[in-house]
Amino acid sequence: MTDPKDNADLKAKMREALDRKKGNDKGVPKDGPVKEKAHGSEVVGGAPKVHRRKAGGGGS
Repeated sequence: MTDPKDNADLKAKMREALDRKKGNDKGVPKDGPVKEKAHGSEVVGGAPKVHRRKAGGGGS
């Protein structure tokens, strides 16, 4: 079947890859300024609120 040594080697490689992946986690802010996705005029103020009727008519 499979050699236990090969299995241990494969587990070691997988563990190393997982550690590298966890080290590159982009969801956790690192030290330094946080880059925000939206800034400037995109966030401040915004568009005026406009009421719109729901599409469709239905009518009798």
